[in-house]
Amino acid sequence: MRTPPTPPPVRPVSEPEAAQVFRDLKAAMDTAGLSTSGLYRDVTRSPGGDIHRYGLGVVGVSGAKRLTAFLRDARRATP
Repeated sequence: MRTPPTPPPVRPVSEPEAAQVFRDLKAAMDTAGLSTSGLYRDVTRSPGGDIHRYGLGVVGVSGAKRLTAFLRDARRATP
């Protein structure tokens, strides 16, 4: 019997930190030549802290190919 995977750690973040992460993500994507037209940030308020989600919405084929190439290059560059 397999042990279920451990969920990733979650910690509360402030609105300014979440906004900065979004700006950094957008800037990194712009620098890499990836489309950010569908990039969004969503927040759900909860008693235990806000939950921030980042997404790409609909990504076209060319954007998916560029993202795939970028991730492959990043993996090769990682020691």
